[in-house]
Amino acid sequence: MTLQPAAHLAVLLVASQLLAPAVWAGQLSGTARLQQPIALPPDAVLEVVLIDAAIADAPARVLGRTRISPPGQGPLGRLPASWRGELPNAGGSTLWQVDLAADGSYQLRQTWLNRPAPNTFDDIGRWRLEPSGQRLVLRGGREAPVFLQPLQGGAVLRKLDLEGQPIRSGHNDRLQRLAVPEPISPRLFLAGLFRLLPQGPTIQLCMTGQRLPVALEGDYKRLLQAYRSAVPASGPGQPLLVSLKGLISQRPAAQPGQGPRRTLVVEAFGRAHPGQGCPQPQMAFTPMATSPMASDQNPAPAHRAQPTLRGIAWKLQALQAQDGPTLINPPCRPPELLLATGSERLSGNSGCNRLLGGFQLAGDQLRFSQLVSTKMACALEVMAFEQQYLKALDQVRQWNIDKRSLLLQDGVGRSLLLYRL
Repeated sequence: MTLQPAAHLAVLLVASQLLAPAVWAGQLSGTARLQQPIALPPDAVLEVVLIDAAIADAPARVLGRTRISPPGQGPLGRLPASWRGELPNAGGSTLWQVDLAADGSYQLRQTWLNRPAPNTFDDIGRWRLEPSGQRLVLRGGREAPVFLQPLQGGAVLRKLDLEGQPIRSGHNDRLQRLAVPEPISPRLFLAGLFRLLPQGPTIQLCMTGQRLPVALEGDYKRLLQAYRSAVPASGPGQPLLVSLKGLISQRPAAQPGQGPRRTLVVEAFGRAHPGQGCPQPQMAFTPMATSPMASDQNPAPAHRAQPTLRGIAWKLQALQAQDGPTLINPPCRPPELLLATGSERLSGNSGCNRLLGGFQLAGDQLRFSQLVSTKMACALEVMAFEQQYLKALDQVRQWNIDKRSLLLQDGVGRSLLLYRL
């Protein structure tokens, strides 16, 4: 149902025979949006009515009704909006920016102020305000959700800990709302359903559900070639699941007379996944799916618990050299890497020599430090491989687990090391 701008907006939800009253439990949630991105009048009211129309030729029965006046107000204030602030980390501080949109999507940027560039990391996903209005939950490409607490009618977002509880510290934990939205242009690994339509190419992002136009620049030609190879010529417009590294930025609209639009720029095409749809939210595509080192063989059973980063002896499967090919079969026993559970210490081996060191872990950010190894004499090719391996470990800034694989990347998302259980 298309909503037209007016002083009163109504949304009608119908409970059919498939959802008999005996089955109903819990709460319903959703998003009402205007077809055109125009401002609502100040006195606008949103009314949502749930009716039971399961019995034919009988009057509909109202099951529930709610009014929001004005729409978009509440604990978060009007959306879209941006919040920004410096929060402490183990070695200094991190500049956070959170962008929330009325369609339930968010953007997050963290800039480590105490690190040399590249020191900026982006994320996107879906936000949800809990029924109490006391906690905002961001779920995106990270292993764990981000918890925030709206304060002062949305003027402030308070950062909570990993359990969603207030941080007991005297340091700053607040992000301040900006006077006007200043959305970031996130650069990150993405998966989505690509379509080639008469009005231009589009992609529906798996992580947010947003549908964006795709710019005819960057690595778009490789994406187009993959689409034409996978989708029959008789079926243009069919969706194709793809993974890629992209930039979401403002670009001029393809149609004359329209303003700039949020657009996806394909910076590096990863791969196509014919016959597949977007994964379930808890199994959403991650940078692992875009890596040429990743493999779809031997997937973990659906019931198997997701492995954790710490406390597991990860075995190296592939190494991407800085200026060379991917090394799939090292000239030695596969190196192992073990991050301790009770301290920030690591151990393992580099193929010939033992390896020890420390690490710093913050969300999906990971950095190794003070790496030392024994000095056993090995074959020349093994020693050369060990130097490449240690150099790759020194460049690690991000980590991600997909099924039973661990991928380590540098600060711009370049794949460095792939491990398996």
